[in-house]
Amino acid sequence: MSWNQPTKLVQPIAINTPSDVSVCALRACASFGLIAHHTKQTSPKIEHPSAVMLDRIGASSTALITGASGAGKSCLLRGIQQSIARSSKIHIAHNFSSQTTQPTAMIDLFIGPLELRVATLSHAGLAEPKLWAMPASCLSVGERARLNLALAMHNAQRGDVVIADEFATPLDRASAYALAHTMRRWAKRTGITLIAATAHEDMAGMLNPDLIIDMNNRTMHTMRTACERANQPIIIEQGTIADYQALAHLHYRGSKPATHTLVLKATRTVPILGEILAGILVISMPTLNGSWRDRAWPGFFSADDKTTNAKRINTNLRCISRVIVEPRSRGLGVASALVRHYLRNPQTPATESIAAMGSVCPFFERSGMTAYELIPASVDLRLLDAIDHQQITLANLINTPIESGSLLERELITWSKVRKVIGSGTPSSQTIKSLAPIAACRLLANPRAYAHVYSHGDNGDGNRSVRNND
Repeated sequence: MSWNQPTKLVQPIAINTPSDVSVCALRACASFGLIAHHTKQTSPKIEHPSAVMLDRIGASSTALITGASGAGKSCLLRGIQQSIARSSKIHIAHNFSSQTTQPTAMIDLFIGPLELRVATLSHAGLAEPKLWAMPASCLSVGERARLNLALAMHNAQRGDVVIADEFATPLDRASAYALAHTMRRWAKRTGITLIAATAHEDMAGMLNPDLIIDMNNRTMHTMRTACERANQPIIIEQGTIADYQALAHLHYRGSKPATHTLVLKATRTVPILGEILAGILVISMPTLNGSWRDRAWPGFFSADDKTTNAKRINTNLRCISRVIVEPRSRGLGVASALVRHYLRNPQTPATESIAAMGSVCPFFERSGMTAYELIPASVDLRLLDAIDHQQITLANLINTPIESGSLLERELITWSKVRKVIGSGTPSSQTIKSLAPIAACRLLANPRAYAHVYSHGDNGDGNRSVRNND
């Protein structure tokens, strides 16, 4: 009697790898019926898209490739890249690891006006000023991924394609939603096609793409048939000083706002965490002196009689003294929404604000306020003249040693007293050392003043006349 022979031998599955295969690797793979073979072939696997898929992508502003890890998303992205390379310019959010040793500040990796650089970083979820001077090597994994995306975005023009694999993968879901929201808005506005891939099931609802390619079942959907959009409306309501204190540590101005009369808070609901505090706005009593006000309201707040002037200011004017947005909520329009909400029902006819970052992030203007460039004060011009006389720049002033008894020391002390950085009397040598970076920071900024006047039926852009409520 002979043995029953199998009709077909079950061969181990062969896997090719460009790495050297050790005995340990062979044993590990063999335990699962796999045999690893060393090969010089290093080309990544490519899955070519169908003509129908390419047509659907071409008609979309945003396309999202979803599927579990290993489902073939990256292979399809490579195939899409090859297929459209002849007809469209492609920008890929490359891994930045090869350049992480370069000490270049993040913001210097971009070209063009400062406001444009900041806008790109904001759309990519990097609206955090503390990061802008950092090199890539000092960034977290999530921050570096967003920097890669920003670099691809910055070079793209209308009609181009931006490809982002592992889109928002390293981010917490609150930050992921903010990035998805701003990227969709950016793609629509610029006429650039965004093709993103992710394994996160919730990204379709966050990005709300025109086309979804599901690699789990090899199907294509429009957003309407795929799922409902994740709705995270920004809700604005009256808050308390405790809401300000919860976000106060995020503001770069160390001093507290002037006497507050109102706090508005913005909240939004995010996956897993639920409701979070997205931002706050503080309304304060205005200062009595403000030379720029005459440009916004000629003669009204500059009466010869100080008592009359003070009464007019306190009765007719309030100041937006703080607008703070929680980092994960930046880029969503929270700041503009808070300002617009207040201006629709202000406490007084006239509203003002002064923002050191106004030229970089002009959300007050987007909210309907009128901007005014501040004319340098005489004390600032005097210090600038002294700095120029010493043949140093403002950038160098930060680290310039201040010699005792020098012209620069005397002018720094004078400037600091007028600006109320220090009090009267002779400052200590340690205090004097700290004055140079304070002055440099103040003079390097390009602050703007903002004004708005409310009237019933106002469409939000305001006018420039104030009714006398004396």
